[in-house]
Amino acid sequence: MTIRFTGAYALLFTVLAFANRYDRWLELPPASIHQWRQADGAAIAWHYAQEPDFSNVRICNAFHTGDEHAVGELPLLYWLSGLIAHNRGYPAQPLRWIGLLLLFLGGWAFGWVLLRRTRHPAVAALGAGLLLSSPVLAYYGPGFLPDAPAFCCILLMSACLVRAGERQSVAWLGAAALAAALAILLKLSMALVPLALALTWALGKSTRQWPGASFWGGCRPFFAIAGTVLCVVAGRGWISWYNGLHHAFYFLASTRPVWRYDLPFIGKTTVLAAKMALPVFASAGLYVAVLGSLWLAWKQRKQASFADRNILAFTGLGCAAYILLWFRMFREHDYYLICLLAVPALLLLHGICLARTRFSEKRLIIALGVCWLLGLWHSHHILSKRLYLAFHPETSQNLPPAAFLPSDALAEAGIPVASRVLCPQDPSPNIALLALRRHGWSGYNFSDRVNADTLLKYQTHFGLTHLALRDTAFYSPLYRAFFPERVFAGAGWYVYGRK
Repeated sequence: MTIRFTGAYALLFTVLAFANRYDRWLELPPASIHQWRQADGAAIAWHYAQEPDFSNVRICNAFHTGDEHAVGELPLLYWLSGLIAHNRGYPAQPLRWIGLLLLFLGGWAFGWVLLRRTRHPAVAALGAGLLLSSPVLAYYGPGFLPDAPAFCCILLMSACLVRAGERQSVAWLGAAALAAALAILLKLSMALVPLALALTWALGKSTRQWPGASFWGGCRPFFAIAGTVLCVVAGRGWISWYNGLHHAFYFLASTRPVWRYDLPFIGKTTVLAAKMALPVFASAGLYVAVLGSLWLAWKQRKQASFADRNILAFTGLGCAAYILLWFRMFREHDYYLICLLAVPALLLLHGICLARTRFSEKRLIIALGVCWLLGLWHSHHILSKRLYLAFHPETSQNLPPAAFLPSDALAEAGIPVASRVLCPQDPSPNIALLALRRHGWSGYNFSDRVNADTLLKYQTHFGLTHLALRDTAFYSPLYRAFFPERVFAGAGWYVYGRK
């Protein structure tokens, strides 16, 4: 059954990959929607490609201290990407390929769990393909952000837990704990499902839902939970220590709770979030399948097991708390939605298992197939629009792929690798600097407060040497006094300094 399921799943995944134009995405630098956050991660990966020392995490922005060392999450994926680029030189964007591999494995793991519960390879493959039709997951999967890979680690964790229960295996339980720890260290919000699992186990233990002699009734799950917590605490402690050592901070690392804002702002944010989130959170086919699952779950609510009922309830409560705590971010940050996919994933799993007892395999396959085709079209539509935006940015704040220079482009123009560049037109920390393959500062650091004293200070104390503009109209008399000569022009860039 596993072989048949894997073949069917691989076929569906390949069709999704072609529909989503992954052949184009996989060769692109950070581009399209949320290029800002993509460039932050890509900057770390690029530095690792120059020097693959895991303990030396750097970005392109040098902050107000002149130190470019900073880290926001466990940089394991960035380090792997840099290691590949450092030793192989291909593919062009290793981080996208790592994300694609994890997306495939995460979807496979979800389908395998379905397979163990339904015993139908085609049903399991269609269920996995339907989950992967979520546009937000499809877009950020082969990307530069840790959210989608972290969610895929949660899916891998679920498969390890099922295998641990089947084989009464401590090794598989340890693998599940490791996957959970990795997911949380990649993205803290991925703690929602592991926390729901831990609470469900503790509740079951206290109410004697697990037989004392069973695998789940003993103390082994407690040690797995404790191990996960220790790994996460150690990892987060290292991140805090590293940033403190370099007097650095990572971007948007704090909460934005709903109670911080007034009612008009809350209302406007809710409307904007709905307009932004609903079309990309799940595909039309996934919405239909989840609604069907909700109907079945309500009709057969008395048949739900203790574990299914409580895992879903605790996950739902955790998602609600998460939305309230990070409320402001849902106005425009769609990748904050990825951890919330845990709810439709659990509902889909539960709903398909219930449907198997009410409908024939043929009818179930037809229903899931129609939903998958609808999801395929929806995902293709969203990602096609975003691929267009990659090459035709809506604003000058985003850069097209052609603006990302080869690593030696500025060096060939006589601009040393050690030079430090000011990019005042870029409101993000890393987009322009990553495109130029240089360290320095951007408009993010100064906003509109750049003056002669600022330029003199940064030239004297932090080694500022060049100015990079996308529009020569910004080459003001102030900049002309400090950067009198044009030393490079190409790919839409105009770089000024002293010859």
